[in-house]
Amino acid sequence: MEEKTLVLIKPDAMVKQLAGNVISDLYNLNLKMIGLKLVNVQRELAEKHYDKLKSEKGEKIFEGTIKHLIGEYHENENVVAIVYKGKNAIQKVREFAGETNPEKAYFSSIRGKYGRIISEKNLFESVIHASDSKENAEREIDLWFNKSELVE
Repeated sequence: MEEKTLVLIKPDAMVKQLAGNVISDLYNLNLKMIGLKLVNVQRELAEKHYDKLKSEKGEKIFEGTIKHLIGEYHENENVVAIVYKGKNAIQKVREFAGETNPEKAYFSSIRGKYGRIISEKNLFESVIHASDSKENAEREIDLWFNKSELVE
């Protein structure tokens, strides 16, 4: 089934200059890139993006995740936002991204290769965000992109 998914290359990847590597790795999934932009992430957008996290995981995890996405931990608030389209795009990207915890991620996944845990900050440098469902992909794409920014 053709579907769209959102990928965010997070500040931890940006400060390590990994955006090109991640995009190159994702290119091998044979999906069509239909949107790409650099975003200076503000708190309001980050909170909308992770709006369900507070009720699902609690205030502490929510706040840490927001600080991560807005670049507070890495002094870089820039994120590369990408929309991919293709057959089973959500599942393909999620599997290739790997487990959120880099220590549990398969070694050749994006998080397995580039992620790390900073124990003193209790921070998972997970490198990317990938939509986890069709509903969330649609909601997230609408948050990050205007329809006119997508080339289908």
